[in-house]
Amino acid sequence: MSRRVDSQSQHTGRFQQRGCVRPQATGKVYALIRSEAASLGNLIITSCLVFGKPCDVLFDSGATHSFVSEACVEKLGLSMGELEFDMVVSTPTTGLVRTSTVCSRCPVEVDGRRFQVNLVCLPLQRLKVILGMNWLSTNRILIDCGEKKLLFPEVKESTLLSWGKFGKS
Repeated sequence: MSRRVDSQSQHTGRFQQRGCVRPQATGKVYALIRSEAASLGNLIITSCLVFGKPCDVLFDSGATHSFVSEACVEKLGLSMGELEFDMVVSTPTTGLVRTSTVCSRCPVEVDGRRFQVNLVCLPLQRLKVILGMNWLSTNRILIDCGEKKLLFPEVKESTLLSWGKFGKS
């Protein structure tokens, strides 16, 4: 039996008390432990740098967004902001979770490549950071389920056209 949890920031409660109705978005995440992630084909868990500190990161093609645990936010001293909407996230362990906080443009280094990611804050258990489909698709990163690795797009060198080549097109 799954239980339903509403985790709201103080700001969200304040808006609701005034009678304002905030827009809502939905999301989905799989809050798993490391051993479970290793056995599933579409998930990879590895150590990356988040805000310059080593952190276990789950790459999950089943997660709609990218998430960070509230404990990780506190541990790394990340600054939080408020979303313009309430996000209701479906999790297998706690049911529906409502949140409105985000760590915007958080620096994440994956396999030597640097990214800035908006991480939605959730009360995750046993996981610190989840990079989901929004991050995977935006950066055109594929998951090789057989090899359990990420495939990054090749960086193409830009071709500099000389005036002579340009005029002969």
